[in-house]
Amino acid sequence: MATKNSQNENTGGGRGLGRGVGGNGRGRQPGGFGFGPSGECVCPKCGEKVTHERGKPCYEYKCPKCGIAMTRTR
Repeated sequence: MATKNSQNENTGGGRGLGRGVGGNGRGRQPGGFGFGPSGECVCPKCGEKVTHERGKPCYEYKCPKCGIAMTRTR
């Protein structure tokens, strides 16, 4: 016979963090670097660097030397 105090059985009544609540402290956008408006974009193939402009992601830049999409420096 099941008792009423078996609250943890498939009801989520435990003491865990719950679904979707992580304690990793990385903010709301997982995977985002959050480097801010300044910095540089770098070509992953040849290493060429250009100054990052606010409001334009680095992947929209094409390398002036080889034409590859650039990435943000870390």
